This record gives sequence, structure tokens and C-alpha cells, in this order.
Amino acid sequence: MVARLAAAPGDTDRVRDAALAALFRHLNPLHGGPDGTGWPFGRPVQYGDVFGVLQRATGNALVEEILLFAADPITGRRGAPTDRIDVAAGALVFSYQHQVVVTAVGPDAGTGIRG
Repeated sequence: MVARLAAAPGDTDRVRDAALAALFRHLNPLHGGPDGTGWPFGRPVQYGDVFGVLQRATGNALVEEILLFAADPITGRRGAPTDRIDVAAGALVFSYQHQVVVTAVGPDAGTGIRG
């Protein structure tokens, strides 16, 4: 997964660390999933779920982009970006090489208003 976020100057390291920790926690076969009791067999990974995880973990940071990729941990190959990664009925997901980029922005970023 690749995620791009925007945060206040001086808060980028905290936001990146919080985002990575949340992703690894959520996409954990034993302790992750929607209720924290393990990833349900066959449950897909969906954009909206990941967006919510990142938003809750990073507070005031703005989640600007999320790209989901199914990846083969043996070869390192990843598929095309998608909004949903389907999982076979007897399979589980796990985290693999998340990339989180956090850009520092001022308080009026994204509003189109300049003072």
C-alpha cells in the first residue's frame, strides 16, 4: 500500500509513524481486522476501511491518496493499483511493505484561501 498524507509542519514524523503502526495493526491476521480480533478469512481489503484507519490514527492529518496493491511477498511483485483486494475464502491478509509519505502543509492548505 502507498499512502500520501498532509500534516502540519513539525508533525510529519509523528503522522508517518502513527499511519504505519495503524496499517500494520489493522492488516494483521492475528490481531487486526475491523474489530481487532484477527483478520476474517476471505475478507477483502477495501479503500474505505483503510481510509478510516488512517484518518483515525493520524488525527488532523489529511489523507490525500491511498493506492492498494496486491503483492507477492516471495517475488516482491505487486499488481495494479485498486480500490479493493479480494481474498480467497480460506486466506488471510497481512501487511507487506507499506509506503507512507507525509508532506508538511500550512494551516490554510487545501482551502484555496490565502491571507
